[in-house]
Amino acid sequence: MIELIYLYRIGLALILSLFIGWEREQQHKGAGLRTISLITLGATLIVILTLRWDVYTELKNSFDAIRAIAYYLVGLGFMGSGLIRQKGGKLVGLTTASLLLPMAVIGFLCGMGEYTLAIVSTLIIYFILKLKHVKITLTKTRKKRKR
Repeated sequence: MIELIYLYRIGLALILSLFIGWEREQQHKGAGLRTISLITLGATLIVILTLRWDVYTELKNSFDAIRAIAYYLVGLGFMGSGLIRQKGGKLVGLTTASLLLPMAVIGFLCGMGEYTLAIVSTLIIYFILKLKHVKITLTKTRKKRKR
């Protein structure tokens, strides 16, 4: 039987990832709504599995929970490296690739029940992603003043 608290954790992870994924989708970036949501949801499910491992199996002492999390992060590293490329002498995809790790950690936080930290972290990530748009606006304003 699925406990209600786990559904809440999964739901929060989904909402937070949709918030960031929507922002990336609006910017037409490689990892958008679906990718970010699946990464965060996968991380949440891994933590829930590790927390409930003793219920699922009799091999209680043979499972190292941190390894499951570490392997997930390694896989994200490979995925992130595939997002980074060179285009016209510029590196593109670096921010998108860098976003995968903190979104996985937000999923881990949701899975562990650290709701406040997950929400605050999501808001900080959103703010950081919006910094580029502030920089562009400031640059345009400065160029207009110089004329």
